[in-house]
Amino acid sequence: MARTRQRLGSAIVAAAATVALVGLVALPSSGAATTYPAVDQPGVSAKEIKVGGVVTASNDPTGASLDSAYDGVKAYFASVNAKGGVYGRKLVLSSKRDDGLANNRNEVQGLLTDDDVFAVLPVAVQLYTGASLLADAKVPTYGWDINAEWGSEHAKPGPPNFFTQIGDYHCFKCARPSVETWLPKQLKKHRVGTLAFNVTQSAECATGLENSFKKYPTAKVVFVDKSLTFGSPDYSAQVAQMKNKNVDMVVACVDGNGAASLAREMKKQGLNATLVMPNSYNADLVKKNAQVLNGAYTYTTYAPFETKPQSTGMANYKKWLKKVGGKQNENSLVGWINADEFVTGLKAAGPNFTRQKVVDATNAITNYSAGGLVAPVNWTTAHEKDIECFAIEKVVNGKFVPMYQKKGKPFVCFPSTLKTIPKTPKTSA
Repeated sequence: MARTRQRLGSAIVAAAATVALVGLVALPSSGAATTYPAVDQPGVSAKEIKVGGVVTASNDPTGASLDSAYDGVKAYFASVNAKGGVYGRKLVLSSKRDDGLANNRNEVQGLLTDDDVFAVLPVAVQLYTGASLLADAKVPTYGWDINAEWGSEHAKPGPPNFFTQIGDYHCFKCARPSVETWLPKQLKKHRVGTLAFNVTQSAECATGLENSFKKYPTAKVVFVDKSLTFGSPDYSAQVAQMKNKNVDMVVACVDGNGAASLAREMKKQGLNATLVMPNSYNADLVKKNAQVLNGAYTYTTYAPFETKPQSTGMANYKKWLKKVGGKQNENSLVGWINADEFVTGLKAAGPNFTRQKVVDATNAITNYSAGGLVAPVNWTTAHEKDIECFAIEKVVNGKFVPMYQKKGKPFVCFPSTLKTIPKTPKTSA
């Protein structure tokens, strides 16, 4: 709750030192000096371009490793800095804030007023209450797409300075063709149940599911519960009701731990239904809960670690993540993509870059894929969303197994203009 992009812009000269001369930044290369203009922007000096991020690292009831997003940014910056940085300047993650779940707006304000950063990344938070501050400040901002604030609620374009790994995925509540409305056709399922927590992004996932099945009636939604307490492990009453209603596919609009608890209760009560878990791409989770999660489906908006052949983006991510001692997981991968997106826009903006030039240059990119980590994003339209692509995986004996993929094309894609759900959707690299 889940596009190969071309790297744009000028070539960066690999070198060891930078010096400021007469309003220029000089970088030696192949015996000749390369000079870059001085840039008068927040967080930019003759030697550095500083960015800062905010994550929910503490008090997260889901137990997610959102602070791993910093590992991904750190790894990507290390890979760029090893080649001399960008425009003679090193990339620096100078501010790493933790919003503690309840303090996102305050921490975002601190990034803007106290931390002297050029751009904001990564943003990996459970509650994105500071989104409007970043949108109003027009600061280039990059993060994980789990919050409705990133996108186009009520069919309005999302903020032009906001960039997630997949474009504008939202609105959560809107009817859309998706994995959930396509899988029933593949698995011959007819009666759907869905459960959600009584918090906005979870509850709106269930609402969106209801609306999607109304528009694309591949199955019938016969059970909905959006009243669950966040973090509650007790699903006994809901499972009993779904069993009485002959539910044969359950979509869990909850976190991974919640999905595992739900699967355990389904097995206990003998509810023989396929579980779809949108927010559960976690190798440790499925290994630990292999017995109850066997046969469940999940999906991602990026190429999973199991994808073969491995893309250049994935190979570089793994190489540099290991070099900096980071954790390989969903959030570090998204952090890497966010950093790649930032650098791609920075290079496209040119050596006289400003915040606004980086935003404008990124929004002119038509084929962004982070080296094969995401299906190609057209940022000229992505704030209003034209297509959604997902990599689908099935849990088999405690491991994720890619499904419905073609060689070199891990994604199945659903244009928002679809009138009906196709039996065989478009695939994408």
